[in-house]
Amino acid sequence: MDQKSKLRIIPLGGLKEIGKNMLVIEYEQEVIVIDAGLMFPKSDMPGVDYVIPDISYLADKKVLALILTHGHEDHIGAVTHVIESLDAPIYGTKLTLAFLREKFMDAHLPLDKIVCKEVSARDVVTLSHFSIEFIHTNHSIVDSIGLAITTPVGTIIHTGDFKIDLEPVDGHVIDLYKFAEYGERGVLAMLSDSTNVEKSGFTISESIVNRELDHLFSRATGMIIIATFASSLHRIQQMLTAAHNNGRRVAFSGRSLMRCTDIAKQLGYLNYPQGTIIPIEEIAHHPREKLVCVTTGSQGEPFSSLALIASDAHRHIKLASGDVVILSASVIPGNEIPVNNLVNLLYEKGAHVIDEDEYEIHSSGHASSEELKLLYRLVRPKYLIPVHGEVRHIIKHAKLIELLTGKRDASVVLFDGDVLELDEEKAVIVDHLELINVYVDGKGVGDVSELVLKDRQKLASGGVVFVSATISNDNKVEIDADIVSKGFIFSDGKTNALFEKGRSIVIDTIEKLIKNGKTKSSILQYETKYKLQKFFFKEIERQPLVVVSINGKK
Repeated sequence: MDQKSKLRIIPLGGLKEIGKNMLVIEYEQEVIVIDAGLMFPKSDMPGVDYVIPDISYLADKKVLALILTHGHEDHIGAVTHVIESLDAPIYGTKLTLAFLREKFMDAHLPLDKIVCKEVSARDVVTLSHFSIEFIHTNHSIVDSIGLAITTPVGTIIHTGDFKIDLEPVDGHVIDLYKFAEYGERGVLAMLSDSTNVEKSGFTISESIVNRELDHLFSRATGMIIIATFASSLHRIQQMLTAAHNNGRRVAFSGRSLMRCTDIAKQLGYLNYPQGTIIPIEEIAHHPREKLVCVTTGSQGEPFSSLALIASDAHRHIKLASGDVVILSASVIPGNEIPVNNLVNLLYEKGAHVIDEDEYEIHSSGHASSEELKLLYRLVRPKYLIPVHGEVRHIIKHAKLIELLTGKRDASVVLFDGDVLELDEEKAVIVDHLELINVYVDGKGVGDVSELVLKDRQKLASGGVVFVSATISNDNKVEIDADIVSKGFIFSDGKTNALFEKGRSIVIDTIEKLIKNGKTKSSILQYETKYKLQKFFFKEIERQPLVVVSINGKK
């Protein structure tokens, strides 16, 4: 086979981190893209709102379609930033596209110029060399799908995020028959969700959460505040049902939560008796023991509704002793510290906090190890390609299948930027793309570089020192060179002595450089900065960001 007849699989995100999911499948310069998600910032990304994939590889490719597996932010959160560059139609299910249109309106994108094509499970779409069938799956959001992609080289199965829930609350079980049908036909590779590979057994059914919530609602004597993800519509439906069964009214708090539930209600994904939901402004007119407040903030986000409640800053919801706070969501890796801080604040206010360690009030949307093995046995791919997870998840998933089959070549381990080429005979990583994180900060996209982040990290950890020196026309340094700091050290007599020494170092450094003929401004600034940083570390073992300004006297 020549080069053009090989199929390429290239992850642009999601295979070394949780989030930022984006995958390219390419054949003869034609491309389909699966998902375009964001990643929430890590603790070493101060000021960053979120991170999106680097799509520079696609600049000279013919993109046939962007296909979305479901409506979570880690799979659709980057669409508004990349769709105009991709210039391709978007395929997704009803709820996914409804969420997306809201995002387009927020971003002021021209809706008339973006083609969105709604699909349902078992629909088939043909795009040049690719034929794509959409397969219903279970996840923590409604309308999730997997993909069966038939290519000239072979069939590729992409599971999307999934779990095998045999008792889903909406009655729509994952389409195992369709996965098995493709397994009978023959599958070249299966890209399979790895997020929950470290969990043994099977992920608990959402219906178990339903029973647990009803039990907790019946026992609570105060107001119930329950935090979950805005897009967890099955969970929200369960909360509404449990509230109605126990004679409670429900109020929503949080912009994203209200928008998601409004869309879901319009599309028929939420059903509840009239009068179950009341405006948040009216909760003061109802007995506390008859209220359920559903909020955002399960991950400890600083400006979320739950954080405002914990700090007594919420306009309408005030905690009282005996109130129950239910965290109906798993903690995303990296959010442990803010969540712990939030829980402590809630306890200080007299609330009783319930999480998934105490009761089964959360069910993951991802398959545990036994489900991964079951789907693998049904599909029987030549190659298993773990996707969606950090490095350990990807490697553990590959080892899980190796132990299951006894074959070392049963899996192919890919990470972001790896270029995998497949044909009927073999799968080989032939190249690696040097991808960068694209940071979104306010309205800026990509204008925060790694150097800017390093400066922000220094500011956060050591503060900043500003140095201003003036050089006279005869290349003599003015004695009034000045040092000012912010967030570096408290200003007292000792600080003044420290800065006086620093001032002398500045003057001495510049004088020596000029004497040796080094008068270029960039050299003077660099050497001054270096000497001053070295001095501060020697004196007090701190490393502030040093900003040097050297001006000629007029």
